[in-house]
Amino acid sequence: MAQVNQKTREQDIHTSQVVGRIHDLIHENDGWIGFDQYMHEVLHSPDYGYYCSDAIKLGADGDYVTAPMLGNVFAGCMARQYQEIQKNLPNAKLAYILEFGAGTGQLALDILTYLNQESGLPEKYRILETSGELIQRQQLLFKNIAPQFLPIIEWVQEIPSQITGMVIANEVLDAMPVKRFRVRNTDCIVELGVGMDQGVLVWKEGPPLREPILARLKQFNLPCGYQGELGLQAEYWTRSLTEALKEGVMIIIDYGFARREYFHPTRIDGTIMCHYRHQSNMDPFLRPGLQDITAHIDFTAIAEAGNQVGARIAGFSSQACFLIGNGILNLPSSEFVTPSKHLLETTQQIKKLTLPHEMGELFKVIGLSRNYPYRLSGFSLKDIQDCL
Repeated sequence: MAQVNQKTREQDIHTSQVVGRIHDLIHENDGWIGFDQYMHEVLHSPDYGYYCSDAIKLGADGDYVTAPMLGNVFAGCMARQYQEIQKNLPNAKLAYILEFGAGTGQLALDILTYLNQESGLPEKYRILETSGELIQRQQLLFKNIAPQFLPIIEWVQEIPSQITGMVIANEVLDAMPVKRFRVRNTDCIVELGVGMDQGVLVWKEGPPLREPILARLKQFNLPCGYQGELGLQAEYWTRSLTEALKEGVMIIIDYGFARREYFHPTRIDGTIMCHYRHQSNMDPFLRPGLQDITAHIDFTAIAEAGNQVGARIAGFSSQACFLIGNGILNLPSSEFVTPSKHLLETTQQIKKLTLPHEMGELFKVIGLSRNYPYRLSGFSLKDIQDCL
């Protein structure tokens, strides 16, 4: 009980410090900051941000669970997609995997385990991770379980200048800061940010949005009072990564929609979602610095961002179709799964990853490629890029 009380006190102190910092920023900016700045501070600040703290974020003791943590069949599908891409590249030996936000490191471990069984290890597996706590956790995982892979793993702090192979971004874009907006009337859409009311963080309207962002939103005839998000940082990230992609494919997996569905008039409160100890809420001002804050992805915007710098849309589908296209239904009988997993347990993984009411339809997959004209197996079952 004493340990629980001490942890609660530490969390209260941390939250107070975060709120104090946000209060200072609001004061320095005449009583208002954009929500994207708020989201960056509470999630990514090196001093107190959620992702930079040493608190456990993933797994049963954390705030949420990602697909790689359910078991290794997700990784088996990703490894198969890499094998196909590597085989079709002219410089196959130079092809490597770059994973963004590797979490616990489990996906990297399982992909390398699969490829090792297939005698197809890449020369490099690069991990771009911003959380120091997660980097330590990833390194410890490999040190304890698979030290033989450490010579080919490289942790990097920025996007490599030239990428050949496959890029994996699983549940990365949803944590990038977004601009928030509110529709006042047909001709006025304002940015929605953060202010203070008697020491409490509150939503507060800011300046009107200007072109070309305004034109992008006006085409949907959104009703008065509608609130939503613009993932401009995710678009910038996509352009930057595409420019660095010399040969190969980016695989982006996240929850989201094509634009027409994303900005549907009935989605009046946007897509902001927060996670704390496996409980979800829609209040980003609750427990600042202690809870995760996410926003769904406008996949049309991501496709357009890639197109702007020379990417081809290699496919767009639900996670279920992508995994089935890469043979998830065949994995239970493979040597990769059967030695360590009971059939029932593996079946439960597949259900969780593919059923419509689980992760199968909520999560989408988009592929962006450069100098790779081949069709991807992940989109062979169903490709709905015409919906983008």
